[in-house]
Amino acid sequence: MPRSRPLASVVCLLALLLLAPGIAEAQTAAAADRPRPQATAFPRSGPVALDGRLDEAAWAAATPVGEFTQQRPNEGAAPTERTEVRFLYDEEAIYIGARMYDSHGAAGVTSRLTRRDEFPNSDLLRVDFDPYHGRLHSVEFDVNPAGWRGDATDFDRSWDPVWDAATLVDSLGWTAEIRIPFGQLRFSRDSVQTWGLNLTRVIHRNQERDQWASWRENEPGGPAYFGDLTGLRIHRRPQQAEILPYVVGRAERLSSGNPRSPFYDPNRSRLSVGADLKYLLTSSFTLDATVNPDFGQVEVDPAVVNLSAFESYFAERRPFFVERSDVFRFGNPGCNMNCGLGISLFYSRRLGRTPQGSGLARAAGEYADIPQTTAILGAAKLTGRTRTGYNVGIVNAITRREVAEVQTVDGTRLFQTVEPLTNSFVGRVRREMKGGNLSVGGILTALNRGMDDPGLTRVLPSAAQTGGLDTEIFWGKRTYRFQAAVSGSRVAGDSLAILRLQRSSARYFQRPDRTISSDGPFSAALDPSSDALSGYGAIARLEKQGGNWIWDMNASMMSPGFETNDLGFLTSVDSRWLNGTFGRQFTRPTRHYRSLFLMGGGEQQWNYDGDLTGRGLSFFARTQLRNYWTATAYLSRRFVTLSDRLTRGGPVVGQPGNNFGFFSVSSDPRRRVLLNANLNASAEDDDAHQESLGLSATLRLASNARITFGPGYSRSLSTAQYVVAVNDPTATDFFGRRYVFANVQQRQLYMTTRANVTFTPALSLDLFAQPLLASADYHDFKEFSAPREQTKLVYGRDRGTITTTTATDGTRRYAVDPDGAGPLHASHARAQGDVDHVELRPGVGPEGVGQDRQRRGGLLAHVPEHVHVAGLAHHPHGGPADLDDFRVGEQVHCGDVVGHQALTEDWLEDAPEKWMAFRRADPEAAS
Repeated sequence: MPRSRPLASVVCLLALLLLAPGIAEAQTAAAADRPRPQATAFPRSGPVALDGRLDEAAWAAATPVGEFTQQRPNEGAAPTERTEVRFLYDEEAIYIGARMYDSHGAAGVTSRLTRRDEFPNSDLLRVDFDPYHGRLHSVEFDVNPAGWRGDATDFDRSWDPVWDAATLVDSLGWTAEIRIPFGQLRFSRDSVQTWGLNLTRVIHRNQERDQWASWRENEPGGPAYFGDLTGLRIHRRPQQAEILPYVVGRAERLSSGNPRSPFYDPNRSRLSVGADLKYLLTSSFTLDATVNPDFGQVEVDPAVVNLSAFESYFAERRPFFVERSDVFRFGNPGCNMNCGLGISLFYSRRLGRTPQGSGLARAAGEYADIPQTTAILGAAKLTGRTRTGYNVGIVNAITRREVAEVQTVDGTRLFQTVEPLTNSFVGRVRREMKGGNLSVGGILTALNRGMDDPGLTRVLPSAAQTGGLDTEIFWGKRTYRFQAAVSGSRVAGDSLAILRLQRSSARYFQRPDRTISSDGPFSAALDPSSDALSGYGAIARLEKQGGNWIWDMNASMMSPGFETNDLGFLTSVDSRWLNGTFGRQFTRPTRHYRSLFLMGGGEQQWNYDGDLTGRGLSFFARTQLRNYWTATAYLSRRFVTLSDRLTRGGPVVGQPGNNFGFFSVSSDPRRRVLLNANLNASAEDDDAHQESLGLSATLRLASNARITFGPGYSRSLSTAQYVVAVNDPTATDFFGRRYVFANVQQRQLYMTTRANVTFTPALSLDLFAQPLLASADYHDFKEFSAPREQTKLVYGRDRGTITTTTATDGTRRYAVDPDGAGPLHASHARAQGDVDHVELRPGVGPEGVGQDRQRRGGLLAHVPEHVHVAGLAHHPHGGPADLDDFRVGEQVHCGDVVGHQALTEDWLEDAPEKWMAFRRADPEAAS
């Protein structure tokens, strides 16, 4: 397949990015700003009892606002019900008093109680403040008639400020009283304040949404459209300190294991304690600290079976890292369809992850007791905003040196360091100007490890730094937006540690057909003697996000040496990517639908050699029907391209085209029973396929109790699952290596159940369970016919022979003769029955690989042919787990992983790989 030349396309896109702002300005014709509604906060003149009754004299002295506009379902119309909202304040807090009239009285009010921040599907009052009056950021407070509360900062619902609310349903409708301490908000130090403000009321029975400062459904909305809250005079700076302790208990009940292991305990339990602390330094800056945060503080991760070469991404849930995480966001502008991860320089789950030297402990002896996570000794975070518009965020964390206890074959006990003492730093600054329509910023991350163990020195870098600059520009009443970010990285350490990064699944510098050796000032060549790796990344997005017609254009590039995985998240580099979409949104109801959204787009990707590695077209549609049912559909076609990843360090091979479709439907959310179904299916040109079906039902058992449950099933057949690569001088087309693949048929069956009972707005009981059964069957071992070709030759059918024998212990062994020149022996160990202690990967690291080869007499590794996994939930590790670490619900990972999230064996040219290996029967060939 000929190589594509992306230069012309990149030049065209850059030119378009430069010209588009001017074109857009001409299209918008500088539309005049709408008049902003005004509200006034009055000093509290008397006591206010927070009971939901607006009967105090202080409320009567405040002038209400009530000029709302309907946004849904009849955009621009007057509301069907009247709403009045008043504002009071004193030296400590701001008060909101609201009366939501309803012509049906109490019978017209829908009231449901759920856990905090979980949308209750009921009537609702939402109050949005922009305390800095910068037209860019906001904080949100929600209440409903049952007293439910929700809050968010810039749509981040992990923010949990301390505030009070009381509601009451009566013959006129319902009322709400809210008290928000100034200590929970961040605002300027000026004694006279003007805040941005918006109010939203939801009337559930007719799915109506009314706004005080309104915008059309096809406009971007947000703080730029808010009205003004005046009259605030805050003379005293708020002071506040909070402490949030936690206790997490864990229990492991293993039905099987290796009783000969001195560390085997079928009934293991553990108790974790820690605390998060918060101190308000000024009205604008907050200092947070944490001691021993735990991945299971809030909610565990779902179970995952991962057979790819890349690690799985899990969202952060620990409160310390989640709160104000938006301050540290960088290089992720997103896109309308088919978005990548962008430039991720700070992925907080790197702090406290699974020890990265676990393989060294396994290689050091027959049995090992390895810590599951790395303890965070302490972390501190400073966030806030200066008078001149600088948003500042700083995080520093120290993680403990972790040690595994190992027992050797002769019974000797020893200790192996599996994670060094590490200091991690992240600093972020961003300045907002021109009323929030222009912002520029920068970020710096630095990680330093105490490398006092020679084994870890050879596999982990001693230091890593990244830095970046970004900008965001809005115009045309925020209808148009341009975002761009550029970043550089440098990782330094022992040459073997750098070599492992060069050979990792993120870049595969060892690929024998690579033509690029330099990238400007950065090296892009495999260099075993190098003690550093450097690179850059850049991303840009231009979009029209408002109006009936919307579109976006995106471009990114990641140089071969770009590496951020010490503190960020990065799966693949060595790429240039273009993406564009065009869509139409219909927001006015018709006799066929209430709303309709249509979008189409395409993308293309190349590596730095100029190989076309991705090309596709996509179409998306979503509609809400007149009966409030919602349907979503997505279709895509991926065209024939090349893959520089399939052989995991080998030559580029062909990648077949793919058709994919997704469809989902959900029923009327106003009903007591909510149903949802989703189906997706894909089919590749070479007969690989994947199908999955998910069903769920939500039953609202009472106004404060509900249960969601439903099964899911998926099956797939991959025709190009990587197995192993071994030296073979007869494989001349593939540079003296033979790359073995297989068909893998996977099946997963799970049942998800979530139950919630909310006793009060501050007390709820939640249950989450997800039993999972998964299997993977390998068959039809094969290899590609030639580089850059899609055709694969199956052993025993299209090329050579393969024979199978089964030993008395159930181990299955293969003998393969791929070229007819004499038997090659391939060994594969299959585990029968329990999977808990099957070794997916042998001991790794320099010593681990050598010992494996000596002990097993050649290139040999083990994995079950039929993998069966049963679990409840993924234990929140920072990265993938080997199967011999597998406990109920953990992630099962059968591939090498990017960066150094876990130590893998493919970093040496002749390292053992996965579960099939070849060696010549002839002694000379074997050597």
